Amino acid sequence: VTHLSAAAAQKLRENASKARREVLVLTPLVIAVLLAYRYRETIFGADEPVRVACAIALVWLGWWVARDIGRAVSPALFSRLDPPTAGTVSFLIRLFLLGLALLVALKYAGLDPRALAVGGAFTAVVVGLAAQNTLGNVLAGLLLLSARPFRVGDRVRFQAGGLAGQVEGVVMGLGLLYVTLAQGEDTIMIPNNVAMSAAVVPLREPAA
Repeated sequence: VTHLSAAAAQKLRENASKARREVLVLTPLVIAVLLAYRYRETIFGADEPVRVACAIALVWLGWWVARDIGRAVSPALFSRLDPPTAGTVSFLIRLFLLGLALLVALKYAGLDPRALAVGGAFTAVVVGLAAQNTLGNVLAGLLLLSARPFRVGDRVRFQAGGLAGQVEGVVMGLGLLYVTLAQGEDTIMIPNNVAMSAAVVPLREPAA
């Protein structure tokens, strides 16, 4: 891994190794959910409740798999691309995999386009209220990608009321929910919406 400090690069490799182990654990769970769906009537003697349960499980597992795959490929991306591009590609990989998991879950739940169109507005309101912080963090992550007030590999200080003071470190990555900072041996996770509203102070001049 290049373009990062030794501590940040080491932390990135540790996170990637942990993510690969988690993917190995999650893969059998995904297969088990797919088998439960396929043989739902034989095993459980029910259809619709099992469909809904499998859809929810696929969304949850898809979220974790998307996050872990993004972390697992990060060292390879940083070794081949400059930090800003590698961080953006990693974020887009997670977002794409999460969207794919949602589409598969909707299909397994048996929802057709007409049903989605009819119930879309109501569902959007309910989901928006229930997951306000989560959706806000994802949207803030997309805005951070476009605005780029900082880049992966930069050493910065965040100043915001939501942080109860100041937090500084080397930016290791931008995820669906958090900005990850390396501070020595520690990893600091700052919610995207907090990072979006914070004052960002660069602690060194960026490369030309």
